[in-house]
Amino acid sequence: MIVRPARQSEMDIVADVLTEAFHEDPVSVWVFPDEERRPAALTIFHRAMVRGTLAAGGHVDVTDDLSAAVLWTPGGEEEADDEDAFAGLAEEELGRLAAVFESMTEHAPGGEYHHAQFIGVRRSAQRQGIGARLMRHGLDRNGAVPAYLEASGRESAKLYRRLGFRDHGPAFAVEGGAPMLPMWREP
Repeated sequence: MIVRPARQSEMDIVADVLTEAFHEDPVSVWVFPDEERRPAALTIFHRAMVRGTLAAGGHVDVTDDLSAAVLWTPGGEEEADDEDAFAGLAEEELGRLAAVFESMTEHAPGGEYHHAQFIGVRRSAQRQGIGARLMRHGLDRNGAVPAYLEASGRESAKLYRRLGFRDHGPAFAVEGGAPMLPMWREP
């Protein structure tokens, strides 16, 4: 399996991959609690995050079969590319999303690092080592720069530990929200 940069023409597919992968993610479920609406809301959200990643000078990597994608941004540079990036999300969703972003910013490390913001594998391709291969590609490309991420589940935290990530402080959550575990990897 080849991992490569996503083409501009594939950005909607990247958003679809992430939407499918994060449909049952605890943080996504808290931000977008209406299960019927969640796919549409996650698509709006992930399209904005893809645009923001590219605007910040980050990388969007995919597998050659487009079954998995990851967004890498320079530390502290995550942002939506314009004020209308999340147009179509409900006020309540925007409020919960803002709370999550604020909490993530408060817990983010300082200094230089690459942030693996979203790592997603289509459900039909999960548990086949694809996520690990995708992550290794980015870690190799980023070379001597540390990597950071927030794990939102036990299984993902296990994968990241196998890739050399270590806990970077205690898990954190917004009030009533799902916990995220900050993780750090030295090169």
